[in-house]
Amino acid sequence: MMNSCRYSFRYDLTPLVSHSLLVAGIAALGVLSGLVPSWNGRSSALEFSQTAQAQSFSADKIQSFARSTLEIELAREAALQSLGAEGRGIRFECDLGAGTVANLSSFSGETRQQIQSFCNQSQAILQQNGLSAADFRQIKTTYERNPAQYTQITGAFQRLCQEGRFRNLQICR
Repeated sequence: MMNSCRYSFRYDLTPLVSHSLLVAGIAALGVLSGLVPSWNGRSSALEFSQTAQAQSFSADKIQSFARSTLEIELAREAALQSLGAEGRGIRFECDLGAGTVANLSSFSGETRQQIQSFCNQSQAILQQNGLSAADFRQIKTTYERNPAQYTQITGAFQRLCQEGRFRNLQICR
């Protein structure tokens, strides 16, 4: 009597189809709810935001963004200069919406005060230029990701860098 071995190779498409339908469903739901799905290659994740990549901003908003950025840079350079050697190489992130610094407790007293003062001053600069922290962040993200807006925003920076008070900024050289 002969023993027979049977090998059956079967590729099951069910998981592939169900995953594809799930992704398509999430994307469709996001678009219908006003959220725009995008793929983040760095973290390999599907993300949703309320703005499309091709969003454009008025010339006034772009001018306010460029002016705010340069004024904030002036304030940052002044704050770091007042700290002297201690200010070299410090890294901090100011949440312009909340007016807080994420890692503030890791700095000494004088440095902490200077950084918090800079953060508060940055908030005031945005308000003076008619921008919310959300507007500023949104335009900054668009500047980094949308080539169509890049030239318009860069042009605004170049025009402002010609002004005397911004001319000596490192980013204007």
